[in-house]
Amino acid sequence: MFLADFLDARAIAFEQRVLPREQVYQEIIQRICAQRSHNTPKCGQPMLDAILQREREAPMAYPSGIAIPHIRVEGLADTLIGMTFLQNPLDYDGIKVNWVVLIFTDKSSSKIYLNIVAALLKLSRDEEAMKSLHGLHDGHDVIHWLKQAKVEVGTDVTVADIMIRNPFCVGPDDVLRLANSLINEHKVSMLPVTDKDDTYLGELNILDILKVGVPDYLMMMMEDLKFLKSYEPLENLFEKEDEITAGEIMQKDNKVLEPDDSIVEAVYLMLKEGRRYFCVVEDGKLLGVVTAMDVFRKVAKA
Repeated sequence: MFLADFLDARAIAFEQRVLPREQVYQEIIQRICAQRSHNTPKCGQPMLDAILQREREAPMAYPSGIAIPHIRVEGLADTLIGMTFLQNPLDYDGIKVNWVVLIFTDKSSSKIYLNIVAALLKLSRDEEAMKSLHGLHDGHDVIHWLKQAKVEVGTDVTVADIMIRNPFCVGPDDVLRLANSLINEHKVSMLPVTDKDDTYLGELNILDILKVGVPDYLMMMMEDLKFLKSYEPLENLFEKEDEITAGEIMQKDNKVLEPDDSIVEAVYLMLKEGRRYFCVVEDGKLLGVVTAMDVFRKVAKA
């Protein structure tokens, strides 16, 4: 099935005004309701309230410049989509968004929703395609362009559809001070280790770093921890963070995922191996990172 098959030209707009986010949502909802109110329970303000509540629970904007607010509506007989192309981007906590797509689905249609989102995200990362779409004039032009481009909505959601692309990384020769800074600044618990060509070499997680702060002899004496009260916490780490490199302590043999692996496979491995994240690698090159939180927010809570 193609993305254009889900769209109604009357629910697509190009906006030149400077508008607050809530008004952008409200006007998309109004366009959807004007055309499809017979299929849309609680159309209007209840939908806006639900979208705003959903937005407070989970982020809906993506680095590629698209925001995809969505809700699942009990008794909805169809998948309804409205969108606005913005000349003046909205700010989503530092992410500049110039394409807003609202999606309403029935509570039993999460797979359809996820596949539509995957198609939209792939399209939003295509700079030439986005330039062409923003240069159009109305919804009929958009649908015609999408039909010509044959933008497909797939049938299976894969790891590539939900992974974090372009994750923060370190090189094998980078010292721990840099790794510590990245982990602290970006609130991540693992950093992939790559070379200058993005070849995946391993991963460095926060426990690997903390272990540097505990001397080997202490690890041999962990039966009695009372004497540690007088031990300076992580003394070794502070002393060595400018000496030890990521390549010296990284994990080299951790299992990785491929972009075409299924979400079910990713979850199975997370549970089996007790890990909350996996690097995604293809032909030896790092493509991204998928985390348990990605699965929870983008799949389980979709």
